[in-house]
Amino acid sequence: MGLTSEDCFALATYKIHSAFQKQEREHLPYIFVVVGVPDLTGSVVGATIPPELIEFATRARHSARLQGKRKVEDAIVKALTSRPAEFGLSDTLDKFLNQIRAAVWRVLSAPRADLLLREKLFERAYALRVRGFAMNYRGAELDMHFSISADLHPLEDMLRTLRDDGLHALRVYLERGTY
Repeated sequence: MGLTSEDCFALATYKIHSAFQKQEREHLPYIFVVVGVPDLTGSVVGATIPPELIEFATRARHSARLQGKRKVEDAIVKALTSRPAEFGLSDTLDKFLNQIRAAVWRVLSAPRADLLLREKLFERAYALRVRGFAMNYRGAELDMHFSISADLHPLEDMLRTLRDDGLHALRVYLERGTY
């Protein structure tokens, strides 16, 4: 694949296809906006989860069992954002939020994602190079991997283009896959 884990963003191929189709159908540019914070991993966040939050999530899961996973996730997010002190996470969440705000936000237009998918599919879609991937990893998505530094562009650059060159120029760049 040639991408380091620190410089890699995975995006499901069906999402790329859907975004490109939506852009074609609606005649509006479609972009993916990505923010990444080095060293802010699932393990780091997971290590901060107190027992009270796990208990809350367990109760939410049991009460929403017939309603689906999304309802449980929504209940957890609502509880964390409305009353983080109850879980002893106010300072931790503020720290994470500040790291996210300070990070470089990046964009990838649907046409650029589609173009890179077509050019680098076998190089960047790991699942296509593994015999029996679908059988061994049931339910796994076929992901395309993008280089954060080379394939995505800073959101700030896109906004600067909008400010300096106007909406028409930005739309042309987005539709051509420049961003």
